[in-house]
Amino acid sequence: MRLKNEIINFLMITVGAVIAAFGIEEFLVSNRIFDGGIVGVAMITAYFTNFKLSILTWVFNVPFLLLAWKMKGKAFVLRSVYAMTVFSASMAFFEAHPPITDESLLAVTFGGLILGVGVGLILRYGGCLDGTEIVASILSKRIHMSIGRQVLMFNIVLYIVVGLLYGLEIGLYSILTYVLVSVVMTRVEEGFDAQRGCMIFTQDVEEIKNRIYNQLGRTCTEWDTTGYIGGENKALYVVISQYELRQLRDIVSDINCFVTVCEIDEIIGKNIKKKGEHNEKEDH
Repeated sequence: MRLKNEIINFLMITVGAVIAAFGIEEFLVSNRIFDGGIVGVAMITAYFTNFKLSILTWVFNVPFLLLAWKMKGKAFVLRSVYAMTVFSASMAFFEAHPPITDESLLAVTFGGLILGVGVGLILRYGGCLDGTEIVASILSKRIHMSIGRQVLMFNIVLYIVVGLLYGLEIGLYSILTYVLVSVVMTRVEEGFDAQRGCMIFTQDVEEIKNRIYNQLGRTCTEWDTTGYIGGENKALYVVISQYELRQLRDIVSDINCFVTVCEIDEIIGKNIKKKGEHNEKEDH
């Protein structure tokens, strides 16, 4: 099973790296629109030195991954080196092909979407294309600044440089591309079927539990609660997809209860089962 999972990981990383390379070479490079992070630094360097972007991207990123050998683990580093190698080789391949468009807005839109999908796939399956976050994770313990803020500050400086070198318009297009890539990348990495955690406070426990199980196929975790005014009560917790939220509203619409809903970034483990799937533990 573990070997099968690793094969799937490397296969999807390969797909993601090829897609990301296609987005950069066929849309961004020819229109001088810059990605963020180390890839963006490599793009700037390539324009000034005429070195191959495919080579510079690999050379600039690999040293940062070597720094992460102990922090992130061997498996992560190997997957990431593989991702960067496929990414660089794919860029070298697409360099020989003419760009798809020379319209900047089309390049930003489709280049950002495609690049975001590619990078998101790589991250989702355990790889990495950019060493910026690795450096930030190392520095965060020393300078007491979050990884996200460090990456953002790095890219702000990068795009200021882009604006000074190539003009304000190119800088703005590059920022727009980076925002689009970030949104799509996050969505692909986390998955499109977002989950919601629902907390239900009620005295009609059995009725709600049965409805949720019969209509959604979900089981609930139950425990006793005590309210300041209401006294003893019951609480139910259930995880559903965002598409089932409408059904949950209908389920509780005619029952006296209080419901809170929150987003769930990630679910780890295999203890969440739908109706028809056998599991030793009924609740989750």
